[in-house]
Amino acid sequence: MLEDESMDAELIQRFLQRSGLDFMAMVVSDKEEFEAAIKEDSFDAILADNSLPQFNSVDALQLIRGQDIDWPFILVTGTVSEEFAVDIIHQGADDYILKNNLTRLPTAITRAIEKKRISREKLKTENEMLQINIELRELSSHLQTIREEERIQIARDIHDELGQQLTGLKMDVYALAKKLPPEDSVVQEKLKDIKELIETIVKSVRKISANLRPSILDDLGLVAALEWQSQEVQTRFGIKVDFTCALPEIDASVGISTGLFRIYQEALTNAVRHANAHLVESSLKMEKERLVLMITDDGKGIEMTAGPKKKSFGLLGIKERVYVMNGSYELNSEPGKGTSLKVSVPF
Repeated sequence: MLEDESMDAELIQRFLQRSGLDFMAMVVSDKEEFEAAIKEDSFDAILADNSLPQFNSVDALQLIRGQDIDWPFILVTGTVSEEFAVDIIHQGADDYILKNNLTRLPTAITRAIEKKRISREKLKTENEMLQINIELRELSSHLQTIREEERIQIARDIHDELGQQLTGLKMDVYALAKKLPPEDSVVQEKLKDIKELIETIVKSVRKISANLRPSILDDLGLVAALEWQSQEVQTRFGIKVDFTCALPEIDASVGISTGLFRIYQEALTNAVRHANAHLVESSLKMEKERLVLMITDDGKGIEMTAGPKKKSFGLLGIKERVYVMNGSYELNSEPGKGTSLKVSVPF
């Protein structure tokens, strides 16, 4: 209790005792005593008179809020203006009670304490959820890293080992063809078919290896990889992909390069398979030490107000990759007007 009138302090305590409230009170009468009390002990609530010599309730409220103390603060005072009462509530006081009408004080105290308890529980839950989200993001990042490492290893194994074996097989077939008599047309034709089949398998191996992890991303960098992916989609699906980048090759980290490349892959896949787009315009540029990837298509668009569709894992995966890179994500779309995706990540 911040109260400089001992009779008022005693009167308030007697009234609370008669109301059945079980409590222990410490009465302080000035700023020095008030500061000492809040440093040395913990309280369930503060009852503060408005005006004391060289100290007042507003100063007391600002003092505890400045120290991140969230105990309930109730103004118990003589007559004050309505404007003052509203103002101190806006500043963080929980309630105000007039000394000439203490009837509501016990209820105000218990209600303020319960409100603070609920607020603390809510904050605790929010902090726990925030920590869970942080841990989930860290796990997602770790799993993405492992997956990319596995893709790199599988792509190398397929390209190197299987590619070498196919090359050896092709050389054996050529050698065998030379040793067979030319007039044996049936066998020669069969060997020709085998050679063509091997060539087809070699192309499939290269394609699978590139889809798992394009070597161009590791060998030549992000810009070259985005240009290559644009050309691949344009050639394979027959839609125009116009990629522009005025930057020289970017020395981005493996995580950033991989993340942006996978986002670009997913966005182009969505444009081809789901949006039925005929034109995709994309760009990579630098804005205030951030890499910005823009992708716009002329497809059928998305109904943004309808909420996320079930199993929309493509957009969810893009969003998760952006968060892992501590970036920002902006998606704009309208039915019949195409889709625009903007990804910005710190560089």
